[in-house]
Amino acid sequence: MSTSLLKKMRCLHIVWLALMLNACVAPLLLMSPQGQMMWALLKPLVGLNPNDVGLFEQPLIKDRMQALLGDNYDTTMSLLNTADKIQQEGPLFYLVSTYTPVPEMAEKAGLVWNSDTNQMAVMLLTGGSPKIISEQFTDQAEKLVPSWPKELADYADPQKLQQKAIEAGTNQLQQQVGASAAPLKAVVSGEANTVQDAMLEKVSTEIAPLKEAHPIKEIKPVQ
Repeated sequence: MSTSLLKKMRCLHIVWLALMLNACVAPLLLMSPQGQMMWALLKPLVGLNPNDVGLFEQPLIKDRMQALLGDNYDTTMSLLNTADKIQQEGPLFYLVSTYTPVPEMAEKAGLVWNSDTNQMAVMLLTGGSPKIISEQFTDQAEKLVPSWPKELADYADPQKLQQKAIEAGTNQLQQQVGASAAPLKAVVSGEANTVQDAMLEKVSTEIAPLKEAHPIKEIKPVQ
């Protein structure tokens, strides 16, 4: 291989490295100083357990969360402490709780930081409906709507929440109908000869305790 060709290949390699470096640095240059610090903190931790790396004790995270959540801070943290890894989906860095130690207060919690907007947002699920708490910035002309990863997006979609409620109601109704239809199933399966037999057996079972508690005395005819 000629010397000139080697020089050209080296130049191309340097140009390629420069382009790759610019592709990584360019998004950082567009961020605010706080956003750059958040990126530098979270990016190396993707895939790690937040508790193992002390994420929630980092002032950059803790101070923002306390300001954002206020009275909801302790409840949210009790759930987020169950998250087992820091995840990334596009510009979104997020955590999702794996179970709830306070089911009476919330069922699930998710924390998301959007590197494109530097917005931090929290989702708390209570009774199947989401409570969304998000940062808003004074220099924003309109309210900034949070973006959610796929794992949490369904909970923030009113149509999908309505569909889930319908499905839950349908399942409950089917269970109730199934319990009422038990005597008929007994007839079909051959466990009872007729619908009347099945119903009589059910009624006899239910009134048996009443007979024991209040025995019927034999009434003799008056002579």
